[in-house]
Amino acid sequence: MQINQITAFLAVAELESFSLAAERLHITQPAVSKRIRQLETNIRVELFDRIGKRSVLTPNGRLFKPHAERILQELQSYRSSLSRQQQTPSGSLSFATSHHIGLHRLPQVLRDFKIRYPQVDLDLHFMDSEDACAAIANNELELAIVTLPELADEKLECEAVWIDDLVVVMAADHELAPLRDIEPDQLLEHTSILPSQGTFTRKIINNLFAGSKDRLNIVLETNYLETIKVMVSANLGWSILPQSMVDSSLTSHRLRGLDAYRPLGIVTRKKRTLSLSSSAMIELLRNSRDERPL
Repeated sequence: MQINQITAFLAVAELESFSLAAERLHITQPAVSKRIRQLETNIRVELFDRIGKRSVLTPNGRLFKPHAERILQELQSYRSSLSRQQQTPSGSLSFATSHHIGLHRLPQVLRDFKIRYPQVDLDLHFMDSEDACAAIANNELELAIVTLPELADEKLECEAVWIDDLVVVMAADHELAPLRDIEPDQLLEHTSILPSQGTFTRKIINNLFAGSKDRLNIVLETNYLETIKVMVSANLGWSILPQSMVDSSLTSHRLRGLDAYRPLGIVTRKKRTLSLSSSAMIELLRNSRDERPL
């Protein structure tokens, strides 16, 4: 049973004429006749009696008519609901982000989103950036706001929004704290606290030390940058963290001759149609983009 068959049936039932129904539907009379025949074959009853120039409903046709009307009403209701959803974001928006971005980058964006779209329920998942990218690639989530991978999966669409400048951090009473610029070899002589292996940030750090990464004296590895910050402030070792996390509990230094940073931004799946809520969130994220070139 097809919608165009039901539409043709109701038109003939109202007008009692195949030719008038064809004019209303802007199709040929043979096309109307074909749709009615197909409908009758499908439900296995005769729907019309042809009496002279009139086509009137059979008893089975009169019985079927209210059902056909309800089908069209349900379809129109669905289309109206869909149209409203396409005009205004609503429903639930599930997305992933890392703890660091959730704490340091997203609060104002989320506040603006809820003010603008109060009918959207935010379902926020805190995940490691690597896991979030995998969830997007596997179609488990629609949107992620994370540290962008250096080499992204071919299924992913990545768009940078912010740049996190990475700096060497240590406690104020660390032996190297008085220095302005620090050589990488100097750090190798002291204990370090670093992001876990496999994280995007750790890959950047490994690249910074290139051939000497095996000489890193690591006393702790963790995915949580806030934990690293606390351990470093207790003078348990140095680390490399985003400049935005540096406060009075830490001193920050540049690695001489090296410009270290990590891009943060939007990850979606290529060729996936985004919901209106996701598109609205992405628009707000773009409006919060860093002014410096990405």
